[in-house]
Amino acid sequence: MEIFLQAVVNGLLIGGFYSLMGMGQNIIFGVMKIINFCHGEMLMIGMYLTFVFYSVFGIDPYVALPLVALGCFAIGALVQHTLITPSLGTKSFTNLLFLTVGLGLLYQNLALVIFTSLNRTIVTPYSGKIMHMGPITLALPKLVSLIMLVFITIALFLFLKYTQVGKEIRAVSQNSVGAEVVGINVKRIYILTYGLGCALAGIAGDLLTLFYVINPTVGSQFSFKALIVVVVGGFGSIQGAFVAGIFLGLMETMSSLIIGPTYRDLTVFVSFIIILVVRQMLILRRR
Repeated sequence: MEIFLQAVVNGLLIGGFYSLMGMGQNIIFGVMKIINFCHGEMLMIGMYLTFVFYSVFGIDPYVALPLVALGCFAIGALVQHTLITPSLGTKSFTNLLFLTVGLGLLYQNLALVIFTSLNRTIVTPYSGKIMHMGPITLALPKLVSLIMLVFITIALFLFLKYTQVGKEIRAVSQNSVGAEVVGINVKRIYILTYGLGCALAGIAGDLLTLFYVINPTVGSQFSFKALIVVVVGGFGSIQGAFVAGIFLGLMETMSSLIIGPTYRDLTVFVSFIIILVVRQMLILRRR
């Protein structure tokens, strides 16, 4: 039972990161109807920004969280305004696909040139501290990251539901033409939405740095997992991405516990295929 509870907590932690990545991806898709294939690289940029803030300026990763989020938001807003907006005018999925994939390769190679391929880590005075909560043992950075993931998720839901900008984002996601007719600046919402999605990825990268290695290719695996979360949770559904991310994290840890760590990814991919097949059968039956 102790091992099971430990696996559940670890699954909730990693699932929280998948949820955050998936929600950022779904915010972008829900508004602009594009899949951001460089989303994982924004997580990598967030990790390197955290590393620079800590190693150069001595700023703690948790204190640097707003700075990292703001930096990733600025990068996303600039890219959206200068590159993605003109591509949206072509109404070509292929152009947007190659653009976001190319941006991901550009981000990776820039990180490779600046930071080289060496694995980087951040070690703080509290990195080795362990918290005992009954039968569960958890490192302090993981516990703090889990709490912050919950807080950020709640804040995101409240932002989209109650703030004026959040209502405008939801309006544009439902009907961009109708939103423009009633006076909403759709182009501004596009910039804000893409920047917000990138900021969420950067936040996930910041929270990962205290117990994960930093390298130019670290975002690739999270990018693919975020895509699984988006597909399983439903394109454009923030709530679905949250549930699917938690489910994916629990599935990974449970499969590692029951079957073995070697078959963790295999279990996830097989389950993903089964979910897609069953969903398609249900859609065909409903039609």
